[in-house]
Amino acid sequence: MTATAHPRPRPTVAAWWRWLAVAAVVLLASTACIGAGSDDSGDSEAFTMEAASADEPASEMELMSDEGDFDMADDDMADEEMSLGGAAASAESATVRQTESDSATASGGTPAVPADLGRDIIYTAWISVEAIDVSAAAAEATSIIESVGGFTFAQQTSTRGRAHTTLTFKVRPEKFAAALERLSGVGELMEQNVSAEDVTDIVVDLGSRIGTAEISVDRLREFLSRAEDAKGVAELERELSDRETNLERLRGQLRSLRDRVDLATITLNIDEAAAAVPTSALRMRAWLSTGDEDPCLGFTELVAPPEGDVKFCFELENRGETTLTDVRLSSDALRFAMGDLGVTEGTEIERIEPGDRVVTTLTEPVSEGRIAGRVATRGLEIDIQVRAVPVTDAGDELAQLARDAGLYLYVEEDDSPPGFGDALSGGAGALLAVGNAVMLVIAALLPFLPIIAVLIAAAWWWLRRRRNRRAARSVDTSSQDDD
Repeated sequence: MTATAHPRPRPTVAAWWRWLAVAAVVLLASTACIGAGSDDSGDSEAFTMEAASADEPASEMELMSDEGDFDMADDDMADEEMSLGGAAASAESATVRQTESDSATASGGTPAVPADLGRDIIYTAWISVEAIDVSAAAAEATSIIESVGGFTFAQQTSTRGRAHTTLTFKVRPEKFAAALERLSGVGELMEQNVSAEDVTDIVVDLGSRIGTAEISVDRLREFLSRAEDAKGVAELERELSDRETNLERLRGQLRSLRDRVDLATITLNIDEAAAAVPTSALRMRAWLSTGDEDPCLGFTELVAPPEGDVKFCFELENRGETTLTDVRLSSDALRFAMGDLGVTEGTEIERIEPGDRVVTTLTEPVSEGRIAGRVATRGLEIDIQVRAVPVTDAGDELAQLARDAGLYLYVEEDDSPPGFGDALSGGAGALLAVGNAVMLVIAALLPFLPIIAVLIAAAWWWLRRRRNRRAARSVDTSSQDDD
């Protein structure tokens, strides 16, 4: 029996296209794995993704019968849309999530840039300094960046109140450390944060997805060039537009990531440094005494006799770095003037130089248990206030200083019996009080004198008329009796 040799079936055009697409995807996956360097996890992920893509149907089109028309296979189109949609979603999530990153944060030192190990790393830094002249510091920072081959990316300046400017610079990664070190010297360094983020996995992922999208776009373009059916052409153009849009989005994400890798970002914040203000300090102490005692060796609380003098001592000391001018002592209880004070130590009380001390005294008489017109037999709190205006060496006035001190005085009551003079003065005082009362009554009635006069006149007229009537009635009665 003779074996009949059957002819080997020839592959169709669709089969050739499928094999060609699979070969291209495998070649692209191999290239991506080689470019990933030493990142084993990234290579494994990329290769797995490409292999998964290779298992997908390579063609969404079928060559139709003998007429040569192309039509879209519904099942293949659905598979391709799911594949592309999943790749786009993964690419978008990959750009948002933070992968394994090498972060280094410093607040005073500048980290060294690691050697180039074939990784894609984004370097960022934020520096805050204070400078007396913000404009000069900003100009110096710009000059530093230009000297290392960088450029100013953005600048924001404010002169309201305290001057402030924020500059954003872009430099090459190899110049990153040098730029940080020099920028920290444009003013007083207040804070510094530096970080490095490894985005190698994201770059590899985007590269592989872009390759897959490019193959899909080229395949659709080839199908579109050979399509003749109007409906098929419209569907192919719509699908091609969607995939080209997705491809450009992936390319944009990769370009943005590459730009951040190729140029490190440094943000410099410059604040105006507050001018050093010299310190101002004033110290005041107060005492009181009676008799011939030194008031500066006296007490803050004192019992005094009902008659005599009470002496006060006020000590003022300038413990600051500024000259105290327009120094004024006052008291609501005593109500004395600056001219009543006597300086016993120091040159003048109105002006006290740094480190100097002025001691001044005051004498107030006590009479009948009163001092400065205030009753002290039940105890009197005496408050002493001092005010001074600090002035710098340049002549600038600073905020006014105010200090106070408290004293307590109790005057004993006079328990001795009154004498002739006391009785005489008491009688005179009583008489004077009566006279004052009479004068007060007269003064109170003075506005009513016209009314009182009219009332008196009316009363006198009424009484006179009544008296006349009685007299006339008496005469009439007498006449009748005679008759």
